[in-house]
Amino acid sequence: MLKPFYQSLLVITLILATSMTVPLHSHAVVSIIHGKTIIPGGDAISDTDLTIRNDKLAFSLAVGSAPPWGVARGCIVDIANVKADGTLSNDRVAFADFIPNNWSSWPNTYQTVDIIKDSKDKAIVKVTRDFGKVVISTIYSLASGSDRIHVMTTMTNQGDALADMLSGYTLWPDGGYKFAVPGYAGQDQAIVDNPISDRFVGYDTDWAIALHAPYMTELKNKSRDLYTQHTLKKSESMSFEGDYQVLASGDLSSVIHTEIKRKNLQAGTLTGYVKTQHGNPVANPAVVVLKEGVPYIWVIGKDGMYNIDLPIGDYQVYASGKGYSDSKKHNVSIKYNVTQPLSFDDLLAPGQVNIQVTDAQSRRALDAKIQIKKGNKPLIEFFGAKTFFTQLDHIGRAQFTLAPGDYQLKVSAGANFVAKPVFVDASVMPNETTNLVSAIPVSTYPTHHGWYAGDLHHHADVLEGSTSAEYLVRSQLAAGLNVTFVSDHDSTKNHKAIKAYSDKRGVPFIPSIEISPSWGHFNVFPIDVGATLSVDPGVDSIQNIIKDARRMGATAIASNHPYIPYGYLSSLKKKTVPGGFDPTFDLIEINSEVDYKQAVEKARQLWSEGLPYYYTAGSDTHDVWNETSGHNRMFVYTASKPDAKAFTQAMKNGHSYASFGPVIYTKNVMFGDTLKLAANQPQSIRFDLISVNGLKSVQLIGNDGIIDEQTLSGDKASVVFDVPQKSGWVSLVVEDAKANKAFSNPIWLKMVDKTLF
Repeated sequence: MLKPFYQSLLVITLILATSMTVPLHSHAVVSIIHGKTIIPGGDAISDTDLTIRNDKLAFSLAVGSAPPWGVARGCIVDIANVKADGTLSNDRVAFADFIPNNWSSWPNTYQTVDIIKDSKDKAIVKVTRDFGKVVISTIYSLASGSDRIHVMTTMTNQGDALADMLSGYTLWPDGGYKFAVPGYAGQDQAIVDNPISDRFVGYDTDWAIALHAPYMTELKNKSRDLYTQHTLKKSESMSFEGDYQVLASGDLSSVIHTEIKRKNLQAGTLTGYVKTQHGNPVANPAVVVLKEGVPYIWVIGKDGMYNIDLPIGDYQVYASGKGYSDSKKHNVSIKYNVTQPLSFDDLLAPGQVNIQVTDAQSRRALDAKIQIKKGNKPLIEFFGAKTFFTQLDHIGRAQFTLAPGDYQLKVSAGANFVAKPVFVDASVMPNETTNLVSAIPVSTYPTHHGWYAGDLHHHADVLEGSTSAEYLVRSQLAAGLNVTFVSDHDSTKNHKAIKAYSDKRGVPFIPSIEISPSWGHFNVFPIDVGATLSVDPGVDSIQNIIKDARRMGATAIASNHPYIPYGYLSSLKKKTVPGGFDPTFDLIEINSEVDYKQAVEKARQLWSEGLPYYYTAGSDTHDVWNETSGHNRMFVYTASKPDAKAFTQAMKNGHSYASFGPVIYTKNVMFGDTLKLAANQPQSIRFDLISVNGLKSVQLIGNDGIIDEQTLSGDKASVVFDVPQKSGWVSLVVEDAKANKAFSNPIWLKMVDKTLF
């Protein structure tokens, strides 16, 4: 429910066209449907929401529903394609709309919704919202027979001049795979100068959505955000225009066809067949087109045949199929209005790989992750993975399909923490099974010393997450983690499934939720399995959010990535947090995917004030096939196998450290504990350090910075530090030969009267 203050500011004006809404069974024409979305699995659940559909697609606007991540209402939260049988697919997006200044906090007080046109030929809806002193109006249009949602947004500044803004449309798919702006694959962010193309595509076997963004000059979040950098002077207006193209398969030939039309490009056609070396047609082949040496577009054919329009120019082209080897590349020059043939007859059928992974010392089976280091890595991800995991029921065993060819496989079990990865060579033959074994040399067993590791920021398949409950557990166990953890955005839907998988393996499960307002994200844990969030992150205060977290059972509340644009501590500086500063959160996150230097410094500043805000750490993984579970983690001392509350309470007590690789064993004093000191009675603290990558150095840090530093070598070391003879704190920073670090929580120092000591 919206608070009365916001209800008084929320203006919803529905200007209905004179024509009647089209009946639901008549899908060849456009219709506007009021109320809860008709899209299966959709998030627009309010009676005031709107869904617009035709015979190609449907999309929903969250007018009354709370959008994800605390974004202002009035945005697209659901998109579905129409399937071959005329029914709607499941929701394909978490969010697809305009963002006014990167993912920063969004101060918002009102919206108006105007239905400009509601006819069988076209629907036009205008939504107006505020972003501080900026008025943002977006017009959404859908025509009969069109596979494109046209969007046009105007920003008008009614306040002081604004500089260095990043604004534009975003597309955050709900699962599936991502095809980045051509030439920028693998880049999290980039300045875009004269790109080969100006679109991003989310896709899977049975759907694709392309964001066409001709205005873009910068990309972020692996092309899911397509922005332009700009200023907005007082009273100035600026407009943006784009399209969301919705398709019913992973065939992207329509995407390039649309691009040709919207840019008015001269084009020709490429057509032909795709067969194996034995002359058998590949049922659903892909023909991949490269431009300037990078993937540009692909077409999925049928019954061995394909056809695609391309702008005039020079390309390289190859064919592939699910599990098949790639053909050789062909150079092609497309000429205006010319159809030219290009066929392929050199594909090889798939082969099978079985692998068994064990601990080289104990010979016990190990959970493991297997990655293709060298060899065929399919561009189209539903044609074949490049990352695999051992099974839950058959520990250490994995079976998967690969295209024929020579490979080097990287096999990891607790990689970079307790063991180095092992590399295995394999030759895969068509229609044959290759059997492999891999023994992992494990260097240390932290649980034998009472330390349990967890990745305390990890997503499953809610919103932009694409990891099922089963694969979350498989990935976390392969990473050598000793507890499982999930923190989906504002959702607990995966708790029961992850708990069941964890229980079956006898691994403690820590249920969490990432409460996600636009001004700061918070992991709260452990909460009751399946507990339901009752606050609205889009409008509620920090005090109400913390109160609700405690109601759900949370022992600890962590401020996630606190210094990114929408981090809690960043937003406090900008004074955009409803309720301001609340001191009752517990933990400060070292997030492996963003710059965490300020978070480390803030924690130390608070320690110097005597405040026990301790570290938490997590990888923020959403996709275990392309990201790394346990990239960093918390090692927590609990002595014996903990349950969720015991693990969390030990963290809250500071009995832990965050690590990107090095392992620390305390010898005579625990992190988070207080060491009592007496004048003229020096005391020392001792630690054993281990790094599978080789140790480089260890620093003792205190109130005034670095107290002492030791240079190290080898994989193991025992170190001793004399502590200062004054009240305060000390902590460790351990670095290995690959620049991976571990950051300990403080050991508190307290001077006492030696007569009482």
